[in-house]
Amino acid sequence: MSSKPAVDLLVQHVDAPGLGRLSVASVHGALWLQTHFPEQEWNTLLAGQACFGMDCLSDLLDDARSAGLQVPMPVVVES
Repeated sequence: MSSKPAVDLLVQHVDAPGLGRLSVASVHGALWLQTHFPEQEWNTLLAGQACFGMDCLSDLLDDARSAGLQVPMPVVVES
């Protein structure tokens, strides 16, 4: 059994500055997204196709962590 905690949501960097893509990594992450977004957005979110501004993404991730989800801290390198 692994000693590393499971990851529920991931942030991937995209080519557009200031944006990040939110990806689901577990059923808990999927359920959390479904409680925070309208049903018509679920397919896009669950497919990892939704991009958010980093300030919005930061707020979403803070909320997810406070709900007990495991979300690795994204590394932001600005040039």
